Amino acid sequence: MGHREQTTLSDFILQSPLRTAIAGILSIVLGIFFCIITTYGNAPIPREEALSYSGQFDRYATSKNYCTIWFEDETCYEVYPHTESREFRQVMETLPKGTTLYLLVNPHNDCVVEVKTNTEELLNFESSQQAIDNYDNGYVWIGGFVAVGGVFLIAFALGMKNNAKKESDRHKAKKSGTTTPLYLSDPLVKARILLEARAEGYHICYRSVKTTNELVINGQVYDKKKALIEFEHKLTATVGEHTFEAGYNQDGYSYIAFDNRLLKEKKRYI
Repeated sequence: MGHREQTTLSDFILQSPLRTAIAGILSIVLGIFFCIITTYGNAPIPREEALSYSGQFDRYATSKNYCTIWFEDETCYEVYPHTESREFRQVMETLPKGTTLYLLVNPHNDCVVEVKTNTEELLNFESSQQAIDNYDNGYVWIGGFVAVGGVFLIAFALGMKNNAKKESDRHKAKKSGTTTPLYLSDPLVKARILLEARAEGYHICYRSVKTTNELVINGQVYDKKKALIEFEHKLTATVGEHTFEAGYNQDGYSYIAFDNRLLKEKKRYI
């Protein structure tokens, strides 16, 4: 067997229904919070709600994510980066010091939504807000996606818990002693071989046929499990005083064991 890969954060979360459910709840809360903050802070406002300011222009400072209008009294206001056009930047960078500017500011995010001089409009109130709103719609979609992912995680956690109960009941119902084969394995059927191993003359095959996982020993199916979604499970049999086990464990590995000895395992990604 090769060296087992290190457990990832996603593996750690999905190993436990409780951890999965907690991650789902946190995802929903985070997604909703993200949507609320984004839509509230940057949502368009009517003109009468905007704060007004006028002063003598000093300089226009820019960086990768910030655009700031500075005034001679050291007051400053941020321009939302996605409202700043190339033409607006060129005008602001060449604007004479001391020019009187008239601003309207969104009080929810303190960003400038309108800039005027005594003779012209440099930044339009409606178009600047629309640019901000259009850009932030992408973040709303991200928040919605995170929240929907949380719902999926909670559903997955419930599925894990339900599967664990069914698996327990299924194994309790199995009779002790030598296992009787269920049916002959069809070698021509389209199947996905999950793992194969040999031990003391036995050929052991753990395979998937459509939505059914099978434990095949020397061409005969001894145990099976049908499921649309893959959860932790084990298929077992007792043949010739030997115990066989194959399945999918909580660490995300397919495995085959013979007489309680692990013969082979392989990381499952799908």
